[in-house]
Amino acid sequence: MKPTLRNTIIVVLVAAIVATFHIVRRNSTMRGMECSVATDSRNVLLTPHDVDSLILSSFPQMLKTDIKDIDRKAVVNSLLKHPYVAEAKAHVTTGGKLLVDIRQHQPVVRMFYQGNEYYISRQGTCMPLSAKHYCHLLVGSTSQEEPLLAHPTRMNLADTSNHHQPSSPLKIWKLASFLYDNTKYGAIFDQVYVGDKGDLFLVPKLGELTINVGDTSQLDKKFNNLWSFFDQGISQVGWDTYSSISLKFKGQVVGTKK
Repeated sequence: MKPTLRNTIIVVLVAAIVATFHIVRRNSTMRGMECSVATDSRNVLLTPHDVDSLILSSFPQMLKTDIKDIDRKAVVNSLLKHPYVAEAKAHVTTGGKLLVDIRQHQPVVRMFYQGNEYYISRQGTCMPLSAKHYCHLLVGSTSQEEPLLAHPTRMNLADTSNHHQPSSPLKIWKLASFLYDNTKYGAIFDQVYVGDKGDLFLVPKLGELTINVGDTSQLDKKFNNLWSFFDQGISQVGWDTYSSISLKFKGQVVGTKK
């Protein structure tokens, strides 16, 4: 047999085997699911087991479905409807297993507002509290009354095209996000609130003082100045020396002693 003919036959046979494999695979029942959740691990709202349950609640026959009938887009779309899911991807392996990758919205503050409790994520979405997982978060509140959705679970405070965002949750989200990104600062505070005149206040975990941040402008400079004040002032005389500290005036840290 000529080498050229032999090579041609081999190529045809390999192509036939591959085609047969794909046909058999597509008509085979899927062989399980494997889900992963990307999170920074500080506050977990979804586990892989939770994602499994979400998929099976939407697609009860999923594990009995032929591979060719798996609608990956439908799976992804159903997961994206969940308030804790920021991104979702799904694909089927050559072995017939459905792989699902989730990125979780990361909560930065637990908000108390007009009788509602909810999380605000780093991405600005408002999410319901978790019945399964507890989050150690900054607690936010406000004394100002503003209109807000009765169930704000899908509100997006990062949507700059919406010019009717409620100002208190918006301010708290911006400050909480800054503290979340700058853990050196965020680690010492456990409460944030908006006062009657619209100023932001922080309450440290230690001591009984309050810190008036003012608005959310120049947060880097304000907290650099605050840390210098901590190093040069409070570390020398103690937390209980001051009843309040104000950062609202540009370039100044004003401490009020008890």
